[in-house]
Amino acid sequence: MTYIISDLHGHYDKYIAMLQKIALKPTDTLYVLGDMIDRGPDGFKILLDMMSRSNVVPLLGNHELIAAVCLPWLLSEIADESLAALDDSQVGALSEWIANGGNTSLAELARLSRTEREELLDYIRDMDLYAEVKAQGHSFILTHAGLDNYLPDKPLDEYELEDFVFGRQIDMNENYYYPDKTLVYGHTPTQLIPGNRRPGYIYKGGGQIDIDCGCGFGGQLGCLCLDTMEEFYV
Repeated sequence: MTYIISDLHGHYDKYIAMLQKIALKPTDTLYVLGDMIDRGPDGFKILLDMMSRSNVVPLLGNHELIAAVCLPWLLSEIADESLAALDDSQVGALSEWIANGGNTSLAELARLSRTEREELLDYIRDMDLYAEVKAQGHSFILTHAGLDNYLPDKPLDEYELEDFVFGRQIDMNENYYYPDKTLVYGHTPTQLIPGNRRPGYIYKGGGQIDIDCGCGFGGQLGCLCLDTMEEFYV
């Protein structure tokens, strides 16, 4: 079976509860569509667990992206002295991270060993921007935030990084994207989709599926099985 979750935002307890709910087997594959860290307290704990599971596949989210910018110069011991030595560009990046919920991740980083921080940076740097999968004969394109600047005949490897991690896909018009593939993403909580009759639940429409149910903002964590279209919630 192929499962999809997204936007865990540091909620390790919900992550583990979901693994138990779906009874993830070694023969299953779980795709995690970015934003595993920030806001909640245990984002890097989630990543460390994911790193130990060969059948869990991460995709890069915007929160992992900003972490990858800051981590190289935060690999040393995080202390007032090291933070005081940052230049203006580093201070700007760090401020952006904190403004987007990174304060919890910085606190968590301070408790990790240098080896763990280095392994986490390598893991984040290796994350793909998208995945193409098939289930029950149907094709799916998985990204963190959807697909900005979409063109029907444009190959996926010609899109920019920003097109995968920063967009807001709130237009659920029929046939807006691929006629023969379904785009699956997170990033935008389904509570923000205009006219959504099921805010806080997985949204399906117009060849798109939004699986961000607002876990990072006090909502539930949603999971979708692509083989059966069954929805799971914690």
